[in-house]
Amino acid sequence: MAMASHACAVHDLGKGHVHVRQALSAPRPRRGLAMSRGDGLSMAWLFTLRVLAIVLPALLAGAPAAAIHLPAPATGIPDATERPAEIRVTLDDNYPPYSFRTPDGVHVGIVRDLWALWSQKTGVAVQMMPTDWGLARQAIDSGAADVIETIFRNDARDLLYDFSKPYARVDVPIWFSADLSGITGVESLRAFTVGVKDGDFCVEWLTDHGITAFQRYPGFEAMVEAASRQDTRVFCMDDPSARYYMTKRGVQGRFRYTDPLYTGELHWAVRKGDAALYRLIADGFAHITPQERKAIEERWVGRRLAGISPQLTDLLVKLLAGLALLGVGALVWVLLLRRQVEGKTESLRAAVAALTASEERVRTIFDSVTDAIFIHSLDSGTILEANRRMIEMYRVGSMPLSDLTAGMLSSGVPPYTRDDAAAWIRKAADGQPQLFEWHARRLDGTLFWGEVSMRRAAIDGNDRRLLVLVRDITERKAAQERMEYLSRHDALTLLPNRVLVQDRTEQALARAERHGRLVALVACGLDRFKTVNDSLGHAVGDALLRAVAERLKAAVRDTDTVSRGGGDEFILLLSGRPDIDSVVETVASLHEAMAEPFQVDGHELTVTLSSGVALAPADGKDFATLLKNADTALHHAKTDGRDTHRFYAEAMNAEAVAHLSTRSGLRHALERGEFLIHYQPQVSLETGTVTGAEALLRWNHPDKGMIPPGAFIPIAEDSGLIVPIGAWVLAEACRQAARWRDQGLSLSVAVNLSALQLQRSDLVPTVTRALADSGLDPLLLELELTESMLIQNTDQVMENLRRLKAMGVQMSIDDFGTGYSNLSYIGRLAVDKLKIDRGFVADLTRSHDSAKITAAVIQMAHSLNLTAVAEGVEDAETLEALRVLRCDVAQGYYLGRPGPAEAVERAARQVNPFKVGV
Repeated sequence: MAMASHACAVHDLGKGHVHVRQALSAPRPRRGLAMSRGDGLSMAWLFTLRVLAIVLPALLAGAPAAAIHLPAPATGIPDATERPAEIRVTLDDNYPPYSFRTPDGVHVGIVRDLWALWSQKTGVAVQMMPTDWGLARQAIDSGAADVIETIFRNDARDLLYDFSKPYARVDVPIWFSADLSGITGVESLRAFTVGVKDGDFCVEWLTDHGITAFQRYPGFEAMVEAASRQDTRVFCMDDPSARYYMTKRGVQGRFRYTDPLYTGELHWAVRKGDAALYRLIADGFAHITPQERKAIEERWVGRRLAGISPQLTDLLVKLLAGLALLGVGALVWVLLLRRQVEGKTESLRAAVAALTASEERVRTIFDSVTDAIFIHSLDSGTILEANRRMIEMYRVGSMPLSDLTAGMLSSGVPPYTRDDAAAWIRKAADGQPQLFEWHARRLDGTLFWGEVSMRRAAIDGNDRRLLVLVRDITERKAAQERMEYLSRHDALTLLPNRVLVQDRTEQALARAERHGRLVALVACGLDRFKTVNDSLGHAVGDALLRAVAERLKAAVRDTDTVSRGGGDEFILLLSGRPDIDSVVETVASLHEAMAEPFQVDGHELTVTLSSGVALAPADGKDFATLLKNADTALHHAKTDGRDTHRFYAEAMNAEAVAHLSTRSGLRHALERGEFLIHYQPQVSLETGTVTGAEALLRWNHPDKGMIPPGAFIPIAEDSGLIVPIGAWVLAEACRQAARWRDQGLSLSVAVNLSALQLQRSDLVPTVTRALADSGLDPLLLELELTESMLIQNTDQVMENLRRLKAMGVQMSIDDFGTGYSNLSYIGRLAVDKLKIDRGFVADLTRSHDSAKITAAVIQMAHSLNLTAVAEGVEDAETLEALRVLRCDVAQGYYLGRPGPAEAVERAARQVNPFKVGV
């Protein structure tokens, strides 16, 4: 509804009302200004006309505003035997005045009242089903409703429904924000996203006319709310609903509208071909009289003014005569006042001119200040006035100042929230001037820093005001933050400098002391870096230092710190490490990271790293001591030939060297064929036959001989080498089991999985490839898991196990009873076997507790229909005790040590080779 600045236009079919109210609210001359000659007579007639303008509309009466057209009455309503007991009517509950909900959720409107009257006329109960328009369409299409109301008609819908005659016509224009221009019709919408109600006929109409960019809303009220927030600037909405919701929110003046895109006709409709229902409904409505319809419509749209009643003509003539006499008296009164007014006019004009000039000067100064200024009311909490800079700084646009709140102008992150702003306002209101920095938000969502000055002031005689000044200090704040950053970071590499790493080291030492963890300080230096600088120049040297810094950061955890000490020296803080092995692994990765050549400004550069390590608390309990000892160790590393590392303590050096030697050997052992698999037989305690074997990895080092698994498998797991090694073990074990099968032996093979393998996405393809390459039946492959792996219940772990089980691969839980035993995992994974930990088995005949635990595990396995397997059987007495407890399978040195596959094959060809039960 368009609103003039001094006029209130009431939208109705009777346009004369608009002109009357405009006349009543025309601008008046300022009080106290002199009137020109002839103004007295003009005022008298104007007064007369105004009285007429007030009285005449009150004497008018006419037809109602509704545009509902009725069909001719039918002959009668069908017999009760032909009528249904109830009719279900679905319709949009967001379409005033025809159908909408009150604030407390009650469904009301013209259509509801008409159907209530229809029910009285026909005696048929009506169930109204007001809902979202899209759901209403679904209800009639699915048969959940019999009738759909307030529906527009088109060719596509004619295929689905039988429509009533139209009973109302509704204009549908495009509405748009008042600050836009150029919106004239459908052709001007192509550059905009048009707000529409989801499922509304307007979507179909606009799509047919080439408009396809829509912002959909669940209802008209939601769309008006979005438009009032300027979330949508252009939207399509039926005229009555738009005016209702805009008036409800008080935003009528913020929108304009085009000529109607189309005029829709409202119908009720039934599903195509339901002639009996259509006839019943039409006959019922035909029995509603025009007067009854008029009463319902006027209840929701009000009454309109019409022509003058003949009975009032006499009264009107008398009234006009009285008004004429009143006009003459007013003219005499004006003439008497004229002389007095003229005497004061000149002096008043001069005073007004001086006041206007003063106001213009103050406003010019107010708007020219480079800081934002606004006046805040302590009573209402609103902004009363603001200068141009405030509007620009906060990007207020056309939003009324009274709609702004402290929460809208704050970043919302503590300590810059609405509550924090209220605390500053309270202090200023108590008479304490405030000056503070504030993280502010513009209305477009961007943030900036402001310096806010706030004090209480008396303005226009009212001391309940706050005068607020805001200066944009974003650039100053950024410069301060940059200076603060550079004071704690290296300017070349942007790594933390020695000041920052010292601060972090002290914090790490405090945490490590509380939690019993290690802290390591690593001093690193690039070998022969001076040669690069001297031969290629400082620019290349600086670029190389930056590249080295990036590689060092990539080689450590996010919780560690890489800093630059100066020149080619770096300091690394490794915090919260569980043991020395973790430190050694990280130091090794630092040296490995340097192995790949650097590409710097067209040069391929290869550099090596020397490092010295000091550990806390053994080598020092503060930053200075640790750094001194790390530098000493670095000096030894460079003296010993560079490209190496040294620990400050000699014992640590020996252990680290051994660790790195093993790690280095593992990298080449697989490709050199140094690994082999030994198999330990698994024996049935019921028959004494060999049923399978466990595959156990061995490393035959060319210099050190056979290395025990405990000496290299943890290092392989820490370094990630366990993944390719585990894949080789899996493939080799499957090939061996397939050879046994080809030789007539149906023996299963058990392979241990590491936690790292279980968590990888390529585990299932690796197992699938091993089975396919060997031709082994998945039922003969058993994968052994530990309980600790299952606690890491990641989505990837559970998905891997589910897919492997679906292939038919057998699952067993190794060392059961020593971890966080949880029967829910066993049930979810469909485990096939439980392997009793060798610690319980070893003490079975000597410890009553171990015997009870072993018996309980066996009993639980049987109750879950699982196979119980005992590990570590070392003597006949233990074997017999397991038989008594009805354990299913056993393995251990007494039944065969791990060895070549041929040993298992020989035992498998014998009947009870280990004399079980004899």
